[in-house]
Amino acid sequence: MKVAIGGESKQYDPEVYRFLLGRVLRTDIERWESDIVFLPGWKGLLKILPTYLDRAASAGVRHALVAIDNDGGADGPAEHEMNHQASLEAAKDRGCRTCLLLDTLPPDWREGQRYRCTVVPVQTLETWLLCVRGDKLKAPTPEQFYYRWYLKKLFFGSPIPEEAERARLAIDQLGKPDALDILRQRRSYRYFEMQLCGWQT
Repeated sequence: MKVAIGGESKQYDPEVYRFLLGRVLRTDIERWESDIVFLPGWKGLLKILPTYLDRAASAGVRHALVAIDNDGGADGPAEHEMNHQASLEAAKDRGCRTCLLLDTLPPDWREGQRYRCTVVPVQTLETWLLCVRGDKLKAPTPEQFYYRWYLKKLFFGSPIPEEAERARLAIDQLGKPDALDILRQRRSYRYFEMQLCGWQT
């Protein structure tokens, strides 16, 4: 399955999500290659996302995954809730970033009739990785207590490795036999899997 994958980094986030998709869907996932270059960070992804998805559609790609992290902290953006109204959250200065992504999707991708796009609701990707590794974090939302930089340092150590090494370390955890069962204890992950229903139809 060929998937357009957009994240906050060039290699780390997309490669981790490509691997995770393959595990969940039990199929080989090929990342759609594009000449579009995402600027680092969530603002760069938002700026180019509509163009990226339009080009993917023109190239025959029918599946996409996009993800940005909330940065955490007590005053950080809210965790995604099923009853959020995307446009209202997107209009807030510190609104839900999952909703911000949903609101940015081109209509064809948002409505899910011709194309299927999963918007990853994780607050911080490293939270999922730390949970799989077995680290004990404050519950239920670790990002309310730890900023993203702390969670990254906790998982990767210091100094933070280059993207390829970060992806390898992440995939080592996600490849564990019980990784998905552990992740399913987190609400954000269950919502992620729920969005994948029907991807192979």
